[in-house]
Amino acid sequence: MKKRIINWGILSTAKIGWEHVIPAIKKSKNSQVIALASRNLSRATALTKKFKIPKSYGSYKELYEDKDVDVIYNPLPNHLHIKSSIEACKNKKNLLLEKPLSLKSKDIDPLIKIASQNKVIVKEAFMVRHHPQWRWVKEYIKSGKIGSISSISTVFSYNNKNPKNIRNIKKFGGGAIYDIGCYPTVISRFLLDKEPKRVIATSKNDKKFKTDILSSALLDFGDTFSTFTVATQSTYSQQVVILGTKKTVVIENPFNAIANKPTTVVIYNGKSIYRKDNTIKVFPATDQYEHQVTKFSNELIYKTKIDYGLLDAKKNMKVLDAIFMSIKKKKWIKI
Repeated sequence: MKKRIINWGILSTAKIGWEHVIPAIKKSKNSQVIALASRNLSRATALTKKFKIPKSYGSYKELYEDKDVDVIYNPLPNHLHIKSSIEACKNKKNLLLEKPLSLKSKDIDPLIKIASQNKVIVKEAFMVRHHPQWRWVKEYIKSGKIGSISSISTVFSYNNKNPKNIRNIKKFGGGAIYDIGCYPTVISRFLLDKEPKRVIATSKNDKKFKTDILSSALLDFGDTFSTFTVATQSTYSQQVVILGTKKTVVIENPFNAIANKPTTVVIYNGKSIYRKDNTIKVFPATDQYEHQVTKFSNELIYKTKIDYGLLDAKKNMKVLDAIFMSIKKKKWIKI
């Protein structure tokens, strides 16, 4: 029996698609890219030639209606996610949709409904959940070796002052919280396997862009606090520190793990703060985008349990809703 290969279509010529996702699909043993669509046919054709993709389309509608496509990867700007995904679902296309799924949690409801009606799978593209280092950290926490988790602290920042970049355009869903603040919320929920009860947050906006360029939040999970600072006009940095009652775990490259470079997790023993005195666990170079693609395709091929579907995406969006509300009202917001 010939092994089934899942056919992927790419919606738009967004950088994340050709830089990370298309190469990941091409490396995956159970997936292949067969089509790419752009509103500009010449751009689509240029990429299909570069990556040897069979079909190029000059409209999104053509990709939605391609009967050979099983899954569409959707990296359109944030404000277009829901509308474009609903159209894809109407054509019975499964979807891997870039984060954040929407700009408001309530906007996800129509997508949940149409996906259910058409019996398709829609998932939010948090590739980090598929990296072996995160899977290992979650199991390490479950083992009890870290003790009880007191806090999870995240810093994630970069420097982007380009006024034409969608991350700096408010109406497109730009800003630090939408772009990278969704990572600390999702990894905290992933590691703790529960939802925060309340949140308090603050932010600083760019005077010209009107988007948040520096934001901090505290998520109260009951016995555990999760704090984060995200910034779009600071130095490039990222780190996650998980403080336990017995040990501390530091993930040194938590989010943008490069496919051809190893990653490290440091387990501090509670006796010395010097890195060299503690356990350094090295994870071989691997492509977290490939893991994400392969997992999704396997769920379609073998009809296995779906990890992190639309309901999970809505829960994460509810946390972001509360963060924005807290910033506006300057107080704790219950979730």
